[in-house]
Amino acid sequence: MPPKVEDDEREAAQADLEKRMKQGKISVGAAVREIRQRFVGITLEDYARLCGLSKTTLMNIERDDPRVLLESVKKAVQPLGYQLSLVPPADL
Repeated sequence: MPPKVEDDEREAAQADLEKRMKQGKISVGAAVREIRQRFVGITLEDYARLCGLSKTTLMNIERDDPRVLLESVKKAVQPLGYQLSLVPPADL
């Protein structure tokens, strides 16, 4: 599965995704799925293997299953170049 974002569109698309993340308009799971599919272009199975997670766990992360452990989410976002952290709202 090749990335769906062309190189010349990548910077703007990534800035848009990060803006939606900061605004809370996209969930963590949806962001992981979008990055995996749209920017990296890797299958769920291959990405789960890369992260050291089961395919089921990665599917649950992408579905925002509340039973997923934070440690699993951290493993899922690290290869994408992100980290899990708490950030106060900008207006505080």
